[in-house]
Amino acid sequence: MAAGPVLAVGVCEALGWTWVYGIAALVACSSALLCVAMQESRPSKLLSERVELVAQQSGYKHLTTDTEDSLPTLKEFFRKSLWQPIRLCAEPIIVVVSIMAATVVAVVYLFSEVLGEVYITGFGFSERDYSLVFIAIGLGAIFSLLPRFYDVHVAKKRERNNEILEPEDKLFGFYLAAPVLACGLWWFAWTVPPLVNIGSWPSVLALLLIGYGVVEFDSALSGYLTDAYASYAASASAPMSTLRATLSGVFPLFGRKFFVAVGNNYALSILASFATCFCGIAVLFRMYGRRIREKSPFAISNRESALPMRKFT
Repeated sequence: MAAGPVLAVGVCEALGWTWVYGIAALVACSSALLCVAMQESRPSKLLSERVELVAQQSGYKHLTTDTEDSLPTLKEFFRKSLWQPIRLCAEPIIVVVSIMAATVVAVVYLFSEVLGEVYITGFGFSERDYSLVFIAIGLGAIFSLLPRFYDVHVAKKRERNNEILEPEDKLFGFYLAAPVLACGLWWFAWTVPPLVNIGSWPSVLALLLIGYGVVEFDSALSGYLTDAYASYAASASAPMSTLRATLSGVFPLFGRKFFVAVGNNYALSILASFATCFCGIAVLFRMYGRRIREKSPFAISNRESALPMRKFT
């Protein structure tokens, strides 16, 4: 997302706008070809293949595994792939996490439309100069590596003390990202035209905070859902992925008109207000997250059901 506008402007100027899609198609085709050479990595599938090989070599045809892969029946498919994600949509944790993560990610897609209004119309940037401000978002995202050191520290500490690594241990990045994102959006809202005219650099620095906040927000909450719902992780992530894709497609459609009608400063302030509300939710998660999770019939609810020392991924 950060490099895309920069590359797109360069390609448009050098080769024409049609090559933006042409190059994207070439990259997609190359990636698809690379996937053909990928080897199977699913443990249950590898075990089944190994058992089948042993059965052939030994002549004992009835050798099977307890985790035998098989095609699901139509009823099982609908239950696991359709009905189960719908049931999980009623989970308070999944509802709140999905709304927050989807809204935050959609802000980046919104910026792909509205930053032109801010920097081209407001600051008088050229198309090339305007595209460069997205680099600040990308640089901010790099800082999301720093909380991983703390995550590793927590994991090692739990291991030394022979303790279980709880899903809430994954939320440290969220506790950081929520206030950082709110501060970044408020900062950005009141360092851009038309109500504020102080040069472009203060607003570019705010994009660093926004870039970090968006990436850390999404990665921390995704990891939390995966650990909290364990064997139901795919179904738990489905509502978040669906809402994220929906909002990411909808926000850019009305974003520019919204910014023109309301004004850059007030429109960004509305986004910052949502981010500020997410700070309050972070506090609630810190205080009551584990208690709410343990009441869920789907989430990991006690130490016996948790895997010992689940590593951070």
